[in-house]
Amino acid sequence: MKTTRTLIFSILTALSLNVFAHGEDKPGPHGGYIRMPGAFHTEVVKEKNGYRIYLLDINWKNPSVLDSEVKASIQVGKNKTDLSCTKESDSYLCLSSLPQKGVLNINSKREGQVGGIPSSYNLPLKFEIPKSEMPEHKGH
Repeated sequence: MKTTRTLIFSILTALSLNVFAHGEDKPGPHGGYIRMPGAFHTEVVKEKNGYRIYLLDINWKNPSVLDSEVKASIQVGKNKTDLSCTKESDSYLCLSSLPQKGVLNINSKREGQVGGIPSSYNLPLKFEIPKSEMPEHKGH
């Protein structure tokens, strides 16, 4: 039991230390926001009428819709609204007229690989800056 707890603690610590190693603090190849739900990346770009979602390989390249799927929803408090997503040539367009607040959740599959966890994006979209890179506050 103690070994299992130690292993779980070690894994969670390693994951939390590497959270920004996957680029959540900088734009993806299409200028969007990156998450890693499994062995691939999702990139979200805000558009006038919703969100464009790219399914990228592990190296942030080769967007693919082949044998792929995207299901997106926006959660505001306890209310969840599913978005209508349409497959396009290299991405998915998920329509939304909802205000930009809450959490955008994406369940995805890329080329047969299912994301192990949903990709969650806080709305409004913004890049997360690691505390180690934040400027020192010298206010009053």
